[in-house]
Amino acid sequence: MSKAPMQSSLSRLIELRERELEQHQAKLAAKQQLRDRQAAMVTRLEQLSQQIGPTGTAVPSLAANSAAYKQAVLQWAEQQRQDLALHEADIAVQRQAMLAVARKQEAYGQLLGRVVSRAQQAEERQQQKFQDDLASQVWQRGLA
Repeated sequence: MSKAPMQSSLSRLIELRERELEQHQAKLAAKQQLRDRQAAMVTRLEQLSQQIGPTGTAVPSLAANSAAYKQAVLQWAEQQRQDLALHEADIAVQRQAMLAVARKQEAYGQLLGRVVSRAQQAEERQQQKFQDDLASQVWQRGLA
């Protein structure tokens, strides 16, 4: 593969990786927003469970109702904590995927830099050879 098509292919690949990286960043941002909302929900549920009065009221039916309500809020808070933990694990996986894409993009960028550098060196060598040949011809004509 010649240098020009390789450079354009690598440039295209880098562009695709940039888009993929942007998509991963957008997904990660959305997941972090959801995690923040879940964390706020857990905090509000914990505050709500603390505000529920003691269950030992004078009326037994009110005490049972209050106890059931408090138990339901505590269960809901626990479920939200579990969902939050799963979501945080998902965020960690997403972050690792994003870092892998970023590393690939960086590697392709470095490869493109090396290819461009080699192409420039080859061009410079070719120009130098042309100049040397031209100077040699001028010198030989001067001797004749």
